[in-house]
Amino acid sequence: MAKPKSAYSIPTKTGKLDTHIFVVWVDNEAGVLARVVGLFSGRGYNIESLAVAEVDQTKNISRITIVTTGTPQVIDQIKLQLKKISSCS
Repeated sequence: MAKPKSAYSIPTKTGKLDTHIFVVWVDNEAGVLARVVGLFSGRGYNIESLAVAEVDQTKNISRITIVTTGTPQVIDQIKLQLKKISSCS
């Protein structure tokens, strides 16, 4: 088995790896997807699956669906970081 590239993906005694699905509603503007993906890549978190779609043309809103795997602590950290990003946009 290949060694994980990120310390965040190594299971610990306090938590096992879980798969989690995040659905993020964002303004459909340039750079938003790059900020979300940058959050994951900058911290070494893995994105298993990513889908983006415009859901409301009049309000200019898109939905980003992200599937990721991590310990409960990593999942909590991702939630906090996504909330921080969504409050900035």
